[in-house]
Amino acid sequence: MKKMIILAISAILVANVSAQEHKKDCFEGKKMSKEERVEFDIKRLSQELYLSDQQAEKFAATYREYAGKLDELFQKNAPAKPEEGKALSDKELDKLAKQRFAGMKELADLQAKYYDKFRKDLNARQVEKVLRLNEPFHKPCCEKKCDKHGDKKCGKHEGPRPEFPKE
Repeated sequence: MKKMIILAISAILVANVSAQEHKKDCFEGKKMSKEERVEFDIKRLSQELYLSDQQAEKFAATYREYAGKLDELFQKNAPAKPEEGKALSDKELDKLAKQRFAGMKELADLQAKYYDKFRKDLNARQVEKVLRLNEPFHKPCCEKKCDKHGDKKCGKHEGPRPEFPKE
C-alpha cells in the first residue's frame, strides 16, 4: 500500500514538472515590451502572409510605423480609471462615451491611411489580416497546447466572428 502511495505521488510530481516546463513555451501571459511585441507580430505575420524577403522588409518598416501610431492613439485615448468604490456621474459617463467614440473615429482614420500604405506591397486579403490584428474582438490565441487550455489549443477565437443584427 505504501509503495502505491509513493508511486502515485511520484507520478504527480513528474507530471507537474513536465507541465511547468511546457508552460514556459506558451506565449500567453508572457510580458513582452512593446518593441518585442511588434517584432513578434512582424515575424508571425510575415510567415502567415507568405511574404518574400523583399516584401517582408517593406512590410516590417510600414508595420513598425503603424504600430507606433497605433500605440500613440491608444495612449491618448486611454480612459482615466475612476477612483475605487466611486460611481461615475452621468456627466462623466457621457464624457467617457464621447471620448471613446472620438477614439474609434481616429482608429478608423488611421487604419484607412495605413490600408493604402500596406496595399502597395500586399493584396487586400493580407492587409485585412494585418488590420484585424488590433481589433477589440481579436486577441491572439496561444497556438501551443498548454495547461490553461487542457490538452488542446484553446479554441477561444476559432469559428466565425459574431454577426450583428441588421436593422
